[in-house]
Amino acid sequence: MMGPMATDALTAAADELYALVPEAFTAARNARAKEARLDDRELGQRIGELRKPSPAAWIVNQLVREHPDAVDELLDLGADLRDAQAAGDGKALTGLGSERRKLVSGLIQQASGIADAADRSASRAVLDEVEQTLIAATVDEAAGEALRTGRLVRSLQAVGFEDVDLDGAVAGEASAGRPTRKRPAPSRVGGTVRGSGRGGRLRAGDEEADAAAAEREAAARAGQRTRAEADVEEARGRAAAAQRALDEAQDLLAAAEWNADELRDERHDLETRLKELRTEIAEAERDEREAERVRAKAAIAVDRARDDVEAAETALERLG
Repeated sequence: MMGPMATDALTAAADELYALVPEAFTAARNARAKEARLDDRELGQRIGELRKPSPAAWIVNQLVREHPDAVDELLDLGADLRDAQAAGDGKALTGLGSERRKLVSGLIQQASGIADAADRSASRAVLDEVEQTLIAATVDEAAGEALRTGRLVRSLQAVGFEDVDLDGAVAGEASAGRPTRKRPAPSRVGGTVRGSGRGGRLRAGDEEADAAAAEREAAARAGQRTRAEADVEEARGRAAAAQRALDEAQDLLAAAEWNADELRDERHDLETRLKELRTEIAEAERDEREAERVRAKAAIAVDRARDDVEAAETALERLG
């Protein structure tokens, strides 16, 4: 097990590496691991095991670095949302949900600008993953702290108000635990204590029957809205997954079209060459027939010349 100093060194190395563009990550990680291994073999090994962030995770990491105030505002809003959910305050949930959509929309614009500035224009599928990650960070406090590290390896996704799966999501030692953040003193929104974490509601008057009924009705509406929001988030997740599948299919189609074009060009070249070979074969066969005709004439001439030689030799013998 690594000691505190080695853990700090691993975190420092991860902080530097996850600030880089993904194309530079692997070479920089390997160099950093090799350097660390000279003094601490285990630290070097742990650095070498750091994984390159996904495109969406890289963008979110840069958001944390370049726009920390906007990220903090979103995460603070997430704390208010969780408190309102625990208190069953439907009115607060409605207002905070609308505010979250505005903050997430603004961060998505910032994310697109970060990608463009790095010549890495993000696809719709990648931006959907960024959005899902930002939303997940507001649903689960531990997910928010994971995002705040700026060392995400993959995107995050929330299912309703359940804890977000963080297994292997954060580089370094942070992935082994679920860190907490000190919360500010409670404040009131619409009569609900924010920051209590117990769902307690403070009412100005006594527990009268009409107030209790109104509270039960508000809680029921909040529960319905919570389920509806969970359904929306789940549907968005399915839509994002479908979009990613479509993007992958389009990439496969483009590759197949390119391959088909290459093969058609090769076929055209082969057909052209075949025509040339047929012409060359026809000419060679004509040359072959002509050579055969010339050879036949030469053979006849040889036979005649031999006959003339024999006749001359016979005449010579008679004279002798």
